[in-house]
Amino acid sequence: MSVNLLLLILGLVLLWFPRQWLRTGKIIGHRRHRSAHSEEPWKRREPGDPRLSFKEFTKVRNYVDLVRGAAGSLAIVGGPLIEGAIFVADATNRGAGKSVLIVKAAILLVGVLIQTIRYERERLNFFATIFYFAGISVALCGPWAALFAFVLVWAVNPMLGNAEAFLSVYAVLLAGFGILFRDTPRVLTLLAFVLCFLPVLLSLLLRRPLVVFTRRATSGTHS
Repeated sequence: MSVNLLLLILGLVLLWFPRQWLRTGKIIGHRRHRSAHSEEPWKRREPGDPRLSFKEFTKVRNYVDLVRGAAGSLAIVGGPLIEGAIFVADATNRGAGKSVLIVKAAILLVGVLIQTIRYERERLNFFATIFYFAGISVALCGPWAALFAFVLVWAVNPMLGNAEAFLSVYAVLLAGFGILFRDTPRVLTLLAFVLCFLPVLLSLLLRRPLVVFTRRATSGTHS
């Protein structure tokens, strides 16, 4: 097993950087605050509506999640034009190849858990890291599969009742398009499915709803 230390550090920083540290947009958001009555109808949501809103596309921090997810996962996993930070010099060594895959999966798993779980004010919350998943799916499923899955899940989003349904459908779409396009090994496509569905599983097991970053989970809890 060989390691590109520079790429490894870059990947870890990008993937393990907690979303809640991205607070620079908070002040700007307060300055530009408008009442719900002044918003466009497509942005307006009823109180307590658990569905994802297309207003997510207006949040700068979501695009930061998208870029860092893609760049970080490519740094760790690798891609067509880049070799991952952890690799096997001898391609015939299958045992080392499995170890490398396990290490890469563990790094991505830790990143997903860091982005998903927050413990604030003695309350455990699970967040739907939609754009972060869109980013890491580029390395795990390939750019075309990632793009088609992301576009299609937002196309059917009005029919989905909450973030759990959104991520469940998204996980299935990633697996389906990943297998269809075959840009990456199937084991990486399976990993994308597992990671994307993990927040849903945690939500069901602990009976805690997934929260969207742009809405408060509890009083004083937000993205």
